[in-house]
Amino acid sequence: MSYLWTSEYVSPGHPDKVADQISDTLLDVYLRVDPRAKVAAETMVKGNTVYLCGEITSAVAISQSDLEKDIRKTIAEIGYNREEYGFNAETCKIVFDISEQSREINQSVELGDERIGAGDQGFVFGYATKETPTFMPPAIYLAKQIINHTYGGIQTVFGGEDMIRPDMKSQVTLRYDEHGVQEIDTVLLSCCHSEKMNVQDLTEYVQRHVINKVKEENPEHIQRWFTENTKYLINPAGTWNIGGPVTDCGLTGRKIVIDQYGADCPIGGGAFSGKDSSKVDRSAAYLCRFLALHTLNKNVESKRIMVQLAYAIGVEHPVSYRIVDQDTKREYGLGDFSLKDLTPRAIQERFGLLKPIYLETARKGHFGNKAYTNNGIEFYAWDYNDHFY
Repeated sequence: MSYLWTSEYVSPGHPDKVADQISDTLLDVYLRVDPRAKVAAETMVKGNTVYLCGEITSAVAISQSDLEKDIRKTIAEIGYNREEYGFNAETCKIVFDISEQSREINQSVELGDERIGAGDQGFVFGYATKETPTFMPPAIYLAKQIINHTYGGIQTVFGGEDMIRPDMKSQVTLRYDEHGVQEIDTVLLSCCHSEKMNVQDLTEYVQRHVINKVKEENPEHIQRWFTENTKYLINPAGTWNIGGPVTDCGLTGRKIVIDQYGADCPIGGGAFSGKDSSKVDRSAAYLCRFLALHTLNKNVESKRIMVQLAYAIGVEHPVSYRIVDQDTKREYGLGDFSLKDLTPRAIQERFGLLKPIYLETARKGHFGNKAYTNNGIEFYAWDYNDHFY
């Protein structure tokens, strides 16, 4: 038995990811001054214009000019800081259309000082596998590594010079049999680049500075997946000089499969970016990842764990949960956890979700990042750490 399986990833400079980062920038700005702010921010980027819409209720007002400063800073950090890109942090137009959160929704969420209900109905998933060092599925794990090294090369290899540009996508196809991954069948990378490079130059850069580094930083069993049969498709459509929002409209929440586990796990359908943690399609998805990792760590015989939680709007506790071994179909209980740990308030407290940690998730991905602390704030508290080895 043999089959092919594929997942993809995109860079922070992809227009949809630009929109995600702007939405999470807005969320972080409000959480810095009001940890209880209710934010649902949607962004569209097209041409040299940013359209920011949504609902925000906060005890602290922030001027549009102050919001603009943070938004332009985020765009510049992504790499859109040159006029020749068409989309430029300094010159882009920013349009706001923001109202307050619905009173009816707010009343259903704010149940008291110590209790909050789910901000909407919805179901979410979590996943963890022992196949890769970050406990992420192999295809999206490799696709993300390829993007990280390619995008990182803008600074590390080219020193910020206009050679490769921020907009890029990767795709990895794996060949499986009944024993698991046997080899990488195809690596696909489409990368925007300047007129100073041709496709041959780009291909040489990818092979030398990307593929070799991916091989070097991985354990031996993953290195063996790169074989003489592996095909490399680098910019298969040819030259790509014009990218970003100039050629492709970007929207918040349009990369929700990439934000989660690629093709290897179902998703609930709700986007993450721009939403405060009362929205369980974000916060409960983080808990699902934590529960999957925890269950995997506690059960050495398991290789892949999937978790589902479902909520009703205005209700604290989930209406359902399931933790299952994808291979053996063995069902697990909550183990060290109880239903009280699954409420929105408990999730907020466990992971520090009232702090401004969200731009980082839109920039580096929501899962597959080791937890760390910076300036007293813990990032990715739901993801793997030294406890999960």
